[in-house]
Amino acid sequence: MANILKKKQFWGGLIALAILFYLFYDLDLTRTLQLCRTLDIRFILPVLICTTLLVVFKAWRWKVIVSRTRKIFFWPTLSLYATSQLIGVLLPALTGQAGRIILFSRKGNFSKTYAFSTVFLEVVFDAAGLLFLMVLSSSVFVFPHQYRFISYIIGGATFLMLTLFYASLHYQQRLEDYGYKKIRPRSPKAFLVIRKFLRSFNDGISIMKHTDKMFMLSILTILSWASHIAAIYFLFFLFKFNLPVWAAVVVIIVNYLALMIPITPGNVGSFQLAVVASLNIFSIHKTEAVLFSVMLYVADMIPMVIMSAFFLFREHFAISDISGDKELIAEVEQMVVEQDMPTEKETP
Repeated sequence: MANILKKKQFWGGLIALAILFYLFYDLDLTRTLQLCRTLDIRFILPVLICTTLLVVFKAWRWKVIVSRTRKIFFWPTLSLYATSQLIGVLLPALTGQAGRIILFSRKGNFSKTYAFSTVFLEVVFDAAGLLFLMVLSSSVFVFPHQYRFISYIIGGATFLMLTLFYASLHYQQRLEDYGYKKIRPRSPKAFLVIRKFLRSFNDGISIMKHTDKMFMLSILTILSWASHIAAIYFLFFLFKFNLPVWAAVVVIIVNYLALMIPITPGNVGSFQLAVVASLNIFSIHKTEAVLFSVMLYVADMIPMVIMSAFFLFREHFAISDISGDKELIAEVEQMVVEQDMPTEKETP
């Protein structure tokens, strides 16, 4: 019993159940059945096409990021990336991102630090895209104070991260020389660890040195956000909501902000709550909003499950191979660099 209480999945599952109970316990059954009969199912296919394109554009973006280091083929990358997205969703809190890094490291044959840097760069680009959407939507919609405050935090963190990335790339040799002079005499092992981390991390973000690649990453980021917005907009038509396209942008923004730190397995419950809260801004009845959130969740998950199933079958790989390795998960969550450094005398 004590071991169960220590597991993130246990507490995350309890939170998910509590949220789902809050959302579903007072739904109007008659209204629910009537709504199901009036759904315009012609829009199911456009919704699924858009959620599929979301995964495709993100996989393409990750391929561009790693292309600076290695040439990889798109279709294997797509299935690998979809599996990493599925792991990121299914495992709660930081465990999901740690699982993605481990998968990239094992199946992509990258170091954990390199994989970490590519995932981190993805997060920064997504944050920049989110800020762009918030600026655009603010011209037609005034966000509640708490969301604006969070956007300021995201904006500051994104600017800081980009600044640190560029500084790390531009001053890498100076940083290594400084470490060689100041850290190596006191702790050679620490110096090797730091230098290895710095080189591997900079390899992952070295794409930022190339203007054409950065432009491509920006375009793919915009396309990925646009695909998700389009999916939600088509879902409005499916439910016959008379809402403008910028309402879909608001749903995306609120959902992204609410799920920045995933706390439930698969984001079940927390995802639905965020969507219901965003639709409540537009006076959508709770019954319709809850059903909409369930439909959007399923539409988001279907492409990831189908694409990752191909990878899992081909590679004879199971997600439990990662989630069951608690020591490795903990290591990556703390981003401890591997200890397989050379022991010979180093030169600057």
